[in-house]
Amino acid sequence: MTEQVFKNVLSRFLNNYWGAFHEVLEAQSVTPRRLAGSLFEALRAEHHAFEAMYVGPAKSALDGLGHIWRDVYARRYQWPDPALTHDEVKKALQLFEEIYSSLVHQGQKYAAARKDILKDAPHGTPKEPLRADAAR
Repeated sequence: MTEQVFKNVLSRFLNNYWGAFHEVLEAQSVTPRRLAGSLFEALRAEHHAFEAMYVGPAKSALDGLGHIWRDVYARRYQWPDPALTHDEVKKALQLFEEIYSSLVHQGQKYAAARKDILKDAPHGTPKEPLRADAAR
């Protein structure tokens, strides 16, 4: 993995995919029984975009996230905008953390680049406590 590829993948992961999940969780914290449909669709779109660019050892974790999103999407036919369950959130957090750890390991020789990306990541990382509001 080149430094530029690492920057692109880590930035996409943190700022787009992880960010979209963070936004879904934040909205669900306001309305716990409903999932904001537009935010969920944005999360699914980010999943597909990240899936198309990611080549790495945490592919099974990415597949696991895709499975969660498919299950939630399927429930939407029975209930309008069903919330993520506690177990789904817990599992998704674990899988996001696994992908993040894998990316950090893959890009360990690009520590300075990682530091720059983290400095500007509004949603932090899956290894940090969730931020109440990522808006700056």
